[in-house]
Amino acid sequence: PFEGFNRAMWDLNYLYFDKYLFRPVAHGYNDYIPRPVKTGVDNFVRNFEEPSSMVNNALQGKWGWSANAGGRFTINSTLGLLGIVDVAEMMGMPRKDDDFNEVLGYYGVPNGPYFMAPFLGPYVTRELATDWVDGLYFPLSEFTLWQSGLKWALKGLHSRAAAIDQERLLDNALDPYTFVKEAYFQHMDYKVYDGNVPQIQQDDALLDEYMDELE
Repeated sequence: PFEGFNRAMWDLNYLYFDKYLFRPVAHGYNDYIPRPVKTGVDNFVRNFEEPSSMVNNALQGKWGWSANAGGRFTINSTLGLLGIVDVAEMMGMPRKDDDFNEVLGYYGVPNGPYFMAPFLGPYVTRELATDWVDGLYFPLSEFTLWQSGLKWALKGLHSRAAAIDQERLLDNALDPYTFVKEAYFQHMDYKVYDGNVPQIQQDDALLDEYMDELE
């Protein structure tokens, strides 16, 4: 329902913010910052999210993953030098980020309409209604406004740099807006189902079933 607004914001984000700000900064970050520094910064930032991930996994009844997130936070905050080194990963405890948006999706709350925010990028309505919840848990609840902003900027920078390899695919798309929208919905489903997205029958298979019933 917001497509007119979304496309205008997409043009603003893609043709201006990304072209003249995000893309050059991401390329500079990727080209000139040593990999160990980039990895350390990303580990440090994402370590703050482990407690909220612990709660969100527990709310879905994923007790093993909940304990894993709590263990990761404890180990990496101590042995891992405040999370800079992912010692927990080395010990066989992989990261699994779950936010409250995924909790609602797990219990059947739909994505809702797609929304393209100026400067911030794509969202589904369910995200817009729940993003603030994860900030209620320690240590994120203790962050000041500027600390929260710095965390968001560092995480966004790392994510944008990681997407450099997909730039050509997006630039060559017939309709980049639709390409990103469909990819984002798939990304939401991937997160909610932990990568095991149910297979949806194709239209021709449904047509075959319908014709069989007529016979």
